[in-house]
Amino acid sequence: MNFLVSPGDQINQSAEDQSAIKLNEQEIQYAAYLSAAALRNLPEASSIGNHDSMTSGYQNHFNVPNPFTEESNLTKAGHGYYYTYGNALFIVINANNYNAADHEALIKKAIKAHPDTKWRIVVMHQDIYGTCLNHSDSDGILLRTQLTPIYDANKIDVVLQGHDHTYARTYQLSSDGKQHASFDDLKKDQQGQSHKLLNNALKNKEFKNNYESQNLCYTIADMKQGVLHNPKGVFYMSSNSATGSKYYNLIPQQQDYIAARSQSWRPTYSVVHITDNEFTINTYDVETGTAIDDSYSIVKD
Repeated sequence: MNFLVSPGDQINQSAEDQSAIKLNEQEIQYAAYLSAAALRNLPEASSIGNHDSMTSGYQNHFNVPNPFTEESNLTKAGHGYYYTYGNALFIVINANNYNAADHEALIKKAIKAHPDTKWRIVVMHQDIYGTCLNHSDSDGILLRTQLTPIYDANKIDVVLQGHDHTYARTYQLSSDGKQHASFDDLKKDQQGQSHKLLNNALKNKEFKNNYESQNLCYTIADMKQGVLHNPKGVFYMSSNSATGSKYYNLIPQQQDYIAARSQSWRPTYSVVHITDNEFTINTYDVETGTAIDDSYSIVKD
């Protein structure tokens, strides 16, 4: 294993009330996370989760390369960033900032700095194509209408997501090419409270119907499974809890964009293998090492 990628929420204590007791609990959780023996020798590239976003704790513990300090809608935790490993460009988005223009600017900056990398991979916490009961039909789709066409335009291959505490793997997805509402009124608070604004708004039936219809902003570009050669669209994967600290239920009706999903109530992890012409992902049960899903590969001939 070369390095660890974490799609966010290194801690669970968000320290929303900023009290000394809560901030101390947050520090205890960061210390516990970073005390893992494996992290003494294993490099890690983490992203800012919503529980990380409301204090400076994240940036006090993680030193990221190429931070996107040009972000217009800042969070206390820090910024998005990018790095390369081999022939892959990793772009890590601070999705707690709901200003998609900031993320588009970061993506373009990263690609301009490394235009010849074979693979373009986005890592973000909030999942725009997930399948959990808590997020996939609420705050999980708040950025979907805006980010989907940005990923298409910049030829992103893969998006690795967290937030859901369930496992989900999509088909290859593309934007439908239409204009969609941005719901800017729900993005005013950049410190993790937008989900509260949204949940209140969704109590209005008219708003709920419009919101759900606007977020049908994708097309399924390829439904093949196994090994795909030069597929159209973008592949999205949402990881479950790797520590077993928190799980959520799957949404009762599986969305049409989901190719595979599971909630075993056990910790899982994924192994990504990238060569010059192939991206492969396999996901396993932490305790048994047994695969929980079929292998999925994208080949660029």
